[in-house]
Amino acid sequence: MKDKHKRTIKIQQHIKDSSVSCTSMVVTVFGDVVSQHGSWVSLASLIQVLEPFGFNERQIRTSVYRLVQNDWLQVNKVGRCSYYCFTNTATGHYEKAARRIYAVNQQDWDHNWTLVLPVSVPDEKNEAFKKSLIWQGFNTLSSGLYAHPSSDRSSLDELIHELGLINDLVVFSASTSDLNSQGVLKNLIKNRWKLPELEAYYQTFLDFYRPICQKIFLTLPDPAECLLLRQVMIHDYRRILLRDPDFPAAMLPPGWVGHEAQDLVKRTYKILAEPSNYYIGEKMNNAQGPMPEPNQRFYTRFGGLKAHGNY
Repeated sequence: MKDKHKRTIKIQQHIKDSSVSCTSMVVTVFGDVVSQHGSWVSLASLIQVLEPFGFNERQIRTSVYRLVQNDWLQVNKVGRCSYYCFTNTATGHYEKAARRIYAVNQQDWDHNWTLVLPVSVPDEKNEAFKKSLIWQGFNTLSSGLYAHPSSDRSSLDELIHELGLINDLVVFSASTSDLNSQGVLKNLIKNRWKLPELEAYYQTFLDFYRPICQKIFLTLPDPAECLLLRQVMIHDYRRILLRDPDFPAAMLPPGWVGHEAQDLVKRTYKILAEPSNYYIGEKMNNAQGPMPEPNQRFYTRFGGLKAHGNY
């Protein structure tokens, strides 16, 4: 019990020290939890679950209100109770992020790059376009030419259709078999994509979570603490992925620390999923009553999670 108390205090202090906003944590809870358990949740149970994170009721209500105003959450009132769900816009953002957050392992690289050349992107769409490209790991090889060492265009194609840019840019597929050029590209990636800075973020992540996870691998916390750790860890991991270009191993330094971080998150999540889902079923509600069991897509996260057990 003493270890549990110390660990909870440590996680709460970490939230404060990392300047985690209540709004961004609400988004994490909706993406990681609510979207998988029937999509809707009552405001009352959201407040109950988030208060152990160190957020008070006023902060949570304000964050939910802002997310509604910014088209991230929609609200449904039943009597005096309010229930919230991701909007279609938020669901689209979540689906793109989820493909990376809960990935099993990186696919083998075919040595092809995707290049994007904006030709006539409207000013009102330009900022959203650039932000989404950077989230997907693109950067500028030269002025106005965005590049990423991958031939997977699924997220890029979704972005192009969402913003209506089909006639405003050109997408190329490129490769090089020249060893000298590959060496130049590797150095360019290190500097242009700021890999040393990204490595430092991953190392800080590991320094905090590795000792915590080593203990829970031996002794599992109670369900409430399992949910707390699961949400904060996914939140921190998601924030690093916003900076990570998701490069193939061949273009990264040997022993890339990001791979260790991914493995730690995957192993920990598989341990925390079942007891934290038990807590969700006990403490979180929608208009029909307790939150339902996770959908089947949830159990495909990180290559497969244990399903329908009793804690």
